[in-house]
Amino acid sequence: MNYSTHNNKNFFIKKNSTLPELKYALVHHILQQYDITEDMLDNVAITFSMIDADTGLYRVANAPAKLVINKNRPEFPDETSYTLAYRFKLKDTKKSGRFLGEFVLDIIGDNYCGKIKFPIHNRINIVISDSITKTTVI
Repeated sequence: MNYSTHNNKNFFIKKNSTLPELKYALVHHILQQYDITEDMLDNVAITFSMIDADTGLYRVANAPAKLVINKNRPEFPDETSYTLAYRFKLKDTKKSGRFLGEFVLDIIGDNYCGKIKFPIHNRINIVISDSITKTTVI
């Protein structure tokens, strides 16, 4: 199961893999709840961090992430219009275990400035499991 459009609280990836991408949907009602407008997302820096659940040490710290704009959704205008995404590097997944992840949006504009973390409550539960194969794309 992938941490994706339904924002399930678990994401699974194999050790030494870069795929699948971790995705977090920004649904319309979340954007409204936190007064995030489309023009704010025009000038935003997005990072991803992941800590080891056992040690509390960062495995990934403020790595660049991306904002995917989902434009072809006319039949579902109130659902996902933006998705935060992070593609793991091999070094990120070289240790199996349970990790906690989050995205940070750093928004800067003429009349606004601030940071917001997603998910708002808790963090994404990331499980890196042992594998005998590598799932990578170069």
